[in-house]
Amino acid sequence: MFCYWLRNPIVFVLRNYLVYLPDLYCLLLLPLIMSQKPFILIADDDQEDRYLLHTAFEEIGRSNDIYLVENGLQVFSYLDTFIEQSGMPSLIVLDLNMPILNGMETLSRLKSHTVYKKIPVIMFTTSVHEVEKARCLEIGAADFIKKPARFQQTISTARYLHESAIENRLTTFKS
Repeated sequence: MFCYWLRNPIVFVLRNYLVYLPDLYCLLLLPLIMSQKPFILIADDDQEDRYLLHTAFEEIGRSNDIYLVENGLQVFSYLDTFIEQSGMPSLIVLDLNMPILNGMETLSRLKSHTVYKKIPVIMFTTSVHEVEKARCLEIGAADFIKKPARFQQTISTARYLHESAIENRLTTFKS
């Protein structure tokens, strides 16, 4: 379903109509949680990749849930400027090889920032180097996925990213 902390109590409650007192808060928060729209901040310097991602999110009806920037510096500019208006992103997706501030540097800065360190980050790259993958996961990336070669795979990736953002939004309410 959504995430571990909600999955068992809510499935149990909905299927058996039983409410345990410790799980009551899950039911009370569910309407608020579900009304919170997941939001994904995506940084990729390649205009064609940004276009393909935007089109894939349009295909799944979620193009309004993303905001695209070109590099890591713009990630911080966006966060510093619009976080009050738009709220914290549910997920940040970073290309590894970007100019100005690359994905690994951006990830490192995000994970050392007092406010932004809680935002899950997924690395989205053409790189298949195990050393880079291991380093990103060590720094704090939630996942490291290879950019798809076909558009149908890009649509599947968009679904995965959207589902991850929903799960991350729900997890935020737990902490």
